[in-house]
Amino acid sequence: MLDGSYLAAPPAQRSASTTMNDNSKIIKFPRISPAQTKSSDDYDEEFDDFEAWEPYAELLEKEDYPGLVRYCEQEALRRPDDLYAQYYLGDAYFLNGEYERAIKFMSEHHRKYSWNVDYQYVILDGLYALGKNENDFDWIEKPVILRISDDIVDACYEFLKPKRKPRSISEIYLEFVPKGYLLFTEEDLLNALLRDKRFIIEYPYEDSLYAKVRVARKRKK
Repeated sequence: MLDGSYLAAPPAQRSASTTMNDNSKIIKFPRISPAQTKSSDDYDEEFDDFEAWEPYAELLEKEDYPGLVRYCEQEALRRPDDLYAQYYLGDAYFLNGEYERAIKFMSEHHRKYSWNVDYQYVILDGLYALGKNENDFDWIEKPVILRISDDIVDACYEFLKPKRKPRSISEIYLEFVPKGYLLFTEEDLLNALLRDKRFIIEYPYEDSLYAKVRVARKRKK
């Protein structure tokens, strides 16, 4: 089944709205400011933290990645026990094109917190950007990596079978996000479903975000 939850609750949770990096052929997920993911209680208790991370969001929006690195380095040094701060520094190295540095930095934290999927994902981002793959790293705990496959298509069928109304390809894709590091895009998923006669696709040749999918049901005699 497709239902599930994150292995961890990182501040930069992956989203279904993704783009593909043309150079490295890896999925690029939008980054989210830690301030955006805090609960209402966190806002009351940690307003100072909220203000501290506002510059991060501004630098990210401006795509000032050298500035982002400098800011995250200061925060990681100031918050050595903050797992989020360490993740954001590793991610900043990656965004700044310092792939090997991102892997080296994040690998040290992966060995301490092998369960942390954000640390795993930064390492994977760096590996794929360098033309390598998940087998080129000595994992303490191996990440879950999902490639397009018959199992993925079958999971889509099980997800859609009980539903009467069609679902967007984005909604279907989103069901896989908590399951692991996705090595396929919404377009890849749509193309796989188009090849399977169990599915009916509405507007398949428009933007994939607008494609609607439902299960082909047998007519009653």
